[in-house]
Amino acid sequence: MPLDDTILSGGNERMIDWIMYGKISELKRNGLNKSQTTRRLGIDYKTVVKYWDMAPDDYAYTKSVATNRTKKADKYRSFVIECLQKYPDMSASQIYDWIKERKELTILDFKKRAFRSYVASIRDEYDITKPQTTRQYEALDDPSLGHQAQVDMGEIYLETMTGRRKKVYCFAMVLSNSRHKYIVWQERPFTTDTFIQAHIKAFSFYGGRPKEIAYDQDKILAVSENKGDIIYTEGFQNYINEVKFDIFLCHGYDPESKGRVENVVKYAKHGFAKHRIFTDINSFNADCIAWLKRTGNAEVHGTTKKIPAEVFVLEKEYLLPVSEYSFTAATNNNITYQVRKDNIVLYKGNRYRVPKGTYSYGKCVYMLLDDVENLFITDVLTGEIYAQHPLCYDKGQLIGKKKRTEDKSKTILEMEKTCLIYLNNTI
Repeated sequence: MPLDDTILSGGNERMIDWIMYGKISELKRNGLNKSQTTRRLGIDYKTVVKYWDMAPDDYAYTKSVATNRTKKADKYRSFVIECLQKYPDMSASQIYDWIKERKELTILDFKKRAFRSYVASIRDEYDITKPQTTRQYEALDDPSLGHQAQVDMGEIYLETMTGRRKKVYCFAMVLSNSRHKYIVWQERPFTTDTFIQAHIKAFSFYGGRPKEIAYDQDKILAVSENKGDIIYTEGFQNYINEVKFDIFLCHGYDPESKGRVENVVKYAKHGFAKHRIFTDINSFNADCIAWLKRTGNAEVHGTTKKIPAEVFVLEKEYLLPVSEYSFTAATNNNITYQVRKDNIVLYKGNRYRVPKGTYSYGKCVYMLLDDVENLFITDVLTGEIYAQHPLCYDKGQLIGKKKRTEDKSKTILEMEKTCLIYLNNTI
């Protein structure tokens, strides 16, 4: 599809024709205002404003100038027409890029935004409509009682007491059958540990767990996909092993598989959080639970036409019990981390040193945080503290200094002196 710079032809400006101009003038004479005229004719308000006070002679002159004016993109007009006729779904941006590619140019002498209008005018002139693709969905049957919950997260900016903006993050779980919802908020982005803690709180709220939980493939629970098999983060895999629920990972942008919980996140953000003044996270969470009780779970659901709280009374009987350990113990006390051969422990994307010699086959440790965010690495069986480090919020860092190797030459000299003393310097 060659480009021919010699082909120049006048392009028509996208302006209204005489019939539309006459209709605007007629409605103005009949006493309609600009907004009423816009609605009556179904055209843009700015178009009505442009021609509202324009005299017929002025309109004729403007139209003549627009018709005969040569545009910078006109030298590629034949190429644009050929592209659109061959590929009706081709975008103006792609044609713009193709022109640069074929002419070996880094920039063109007209802007992409103006070129979009130019392409649109050619579509109108040659009646080349862009095919509309609409994705079709099928309504899914609700999972059986107690079978599935869905989990997602969101974030929103709130105003504080001082008038500043603060971002808070939410974890949402919804039981897929009853639509019974649980929401918890925090002030920092979710990590694997806080993500697990949110599950513990949700299962405590429900009094049990479903057989399966559906998620997005989020980096805090899955680190990679290996030939179709999901590799979970170490902390989350340990939690799954303990609680033993099934995992269903949704595809991106798939409202069929995760639409319930996405609606819950939107509902929580706009039905509860939006326009609230944030004071502290504890009272914010308490207010959210109260909102769920009086509104979120108490009003008729738009799809099921049932009240989630009433259906939950039945669904609760189908939930599986979860051990007290998983409800009440702090997450870090129960999730173990392996000591690597180079005597480091991987934790939240960083490598933390433990003393040389700590490693042995299968050695596991706990990662414990105190109130001032000091991280203690302790033995699972004895509780011995191997190392203490400040918690690092970066990624890929090696935390902790390597201990200097003992100066053996100095030790040997001291031993020689001691031996000479005992031998009365006879050697």
